[in-house]
Amino acid sequence: NIHVLLGFGIGSFLIWFLFKDINWKEFGQALQEANWWWVALSVLLVFVTFVTRVKRWGYIVRTAQPVSFRAMFSATQIGFLGNFTLPARAGEVIRAVVLARLTGLTFSRCFAFVALDRLTDLFGLVAVMLIAATVFHPTEAIVIEPWTIEPNMIRVGAESTIILMIGVISAFVGLYCRKDLALRLVSAILGRISVWLSEKLQGMLVQFADGMHVFKSLGDMSRAIFWSLVTWTFGTACYFCVIQAFNVEVPWYTAIIVMAFLAVAISVPGPPGFIGTFHFGIVGALLVVAPETDRDVAKAAAIVAHLVNTLPVFIAGGACLYTEK
Repeated sequence: NIHVLLGFGIGSFLIWFLFKDINWKEFGQALQEANWWWVALSVLLVFVTFVTRVKRWGYIVRTAQPVSFRAMFSATQIGFLGNFTLPARAGEVIRAVVLARLTGLTFSRCFAFVALDRLTDLFGLVAVMLIAATVFHPTEAIVIEPWTIEPNMIRVGAESTIILMIGVISAFVGLYCRKDLALRLVSAILGRISVWLSEKLQGMLVQFADGMHVFKSLGDMSRAIFWSLVTWTFGTACYFCVIQAFNVEVPWYTAIIVMAFLAVAISVPGPPGFIGTFHFGIVGALLVVAPETDRDVAKAAAIVAHLVNTLPVFIAGGACLYTEK
């Protein structure tokens, strides 16, 4: 699989690039001097985001039928575990499979719920990008060998994210409002190749479109977006705590820039667990905002931040796998 090989290649290169010239003594000292109470608080905040994500998803899922918090929580955490252990974001499909098995809903409808959840997640991302572009606007290019980051990079990233979000929302609304047109297109294109495949895909599209009834309720959609903003707020606070743990002297808005950089970094193909891409996002953000930051300290912070996000996923995901058998 080219996607898997590309992901492992990018992740391996970034790990090599970040740690090829590390001073292990300085790195170890940074870990020893870290304030682990701040780290503990960051872990707690990650667990809080697990709850807020389910709250967000609940306003989408309940358009089909009442679903228990436990079912949505288990599906979400097992899906997260899949994202951290399998390539190609397989956890998103796993989340739909688990919810279908726990609730009796069809997979196509559950997958629509997952897709809509990712859609509402974009609202939080756009908010972070807009704030980052507002508070951080360097006037000169920032050089981090061997790359040069132009001053307008974050603004362009924010604008690109907004355009992407508008495109995705339009596609979802278009499918929901013009389901008949989508079905005719599938029939016209695939019907010539395989009638069985055409009918199968049309059935899945009908179920997928039926899973988008949240568009009928402005209230539920607004609540889902609100909980998306809450989730991103707690996520940003998590990185603020990690930065505080290492006593890095950076501007107050650094955690927001970290979130923006991470969103871009982990969106590119990478190995399971976002190894390499995650660390590059953290180190890159710290050095862009404060180029004088000790690179060994930045790398130590990146390692800890990755563990802060990974360990809760394995704990909660493993517990849900066991509980749901």
